[in-house]
Amino acid sequence: MVQKTVDVLLYLSKNAQGLTLTEISQGVGIPKTTGHDILKTLKENEFVHHVNKKRKTYGIGSQAYAIGMTYLKTSNLYMVAQPFLIELADKYQKTTFIAKRHGTEFIFVYKYESPFSKVTTANTGDRKPLHCASIGKCFLAFDPEAKDLIETIPLPAFTKYTITNREKLRENVKKIKQLGYAFEYRESQEHMACIAAPIYNSANSMIATISMTGLYQEKEDLNAQGEELKQLAKVISTQLGFVENYK
Repeated sequence: MVQKTVDVLLYLSKNAQGLTLTEISQGVGIPKTTGHDILKTLKENEFVHHVNKKRKTYGIGSQAYAIGMTYLKTSNLYMVAQPFLIELADKYQKTTFIAKRHGTEFIFVYKYESPFSKVTTANTGDRKPLHCASIGKCFLAFDPEAKDLIETIPLPAFTKYTITNREKLRENVKKIKQLGYAFEYRESQEHMACIAAPIYNSANSMIATISMTGLYQEKEDLNAQGEELKQLAKVISTQLGFVENYK
C-alpha cells in the first residue's frame, strides 16, 4: 500500500491540472476502491486537495510542498537565489520570495523579509490564485504549461483593482511578456505592490518565479525595480544552467 500511495503522489505531480479518481486509478493501475482509500487519507493530511470540486479532480496538496521545503533548502535554486534575494530585499526594505506553480494557484516556497520592511506579507506555504498577483501572472505569461489557463481560471475580485475581465487579463499578460517581468498594483491587497520575474533551468524550462513585495507607494518607480529583478532572474537562471537568449 505504501508503494501505491507513492505512485499516486508521483502520478499527480506530473498532472498539475488535476485528475479524477478514475484517471488516477487507471494511470497508476490500481482498483478505484484502493485509489479512493489512498486519496481520502492523503486529502485528510493535506497531501492532496481538490483542484476542482465540481469535477472532483485531485492535485498535490500544501503538505507535500511543506515537506519538499527540506529538499528546496539544499537545492541549487535555493542556494543560488538566496543571497541575491536577501540583498535585494534589504536594499529596498521589502520582502522577496521564490514561488512555484501548483495547478491554477502558486505557492510560496521561500521568503526573506527585510528587518526594515514596512508591511507583513504572505508566508511560506501560502497559496494564491494566478490572476491577482504578479507571481501568478508571471506564470501565465512565461510558463508554456500555464498559458492556456488564462481562458479557464476563475477571476474572483480581492480588491477593486483586481482584474476580473478575461480580455483585460490577456492584455495585461501580453504587456508582461513584452517587459520580461510581471507587476501587480494593489490587486490582491489594496496596500501592496509586487513585481516578479521567471526563473529557468538548464533544460530551458521555467521552474519558478522570484518576486519582491512591499507597501504600495504612488510615486515609486516599480519599472526600474522590475528591470532590476528581471536582470537578477537572468543571473540566477544562468547559474542554474540556462543558456538560451533570455527575455
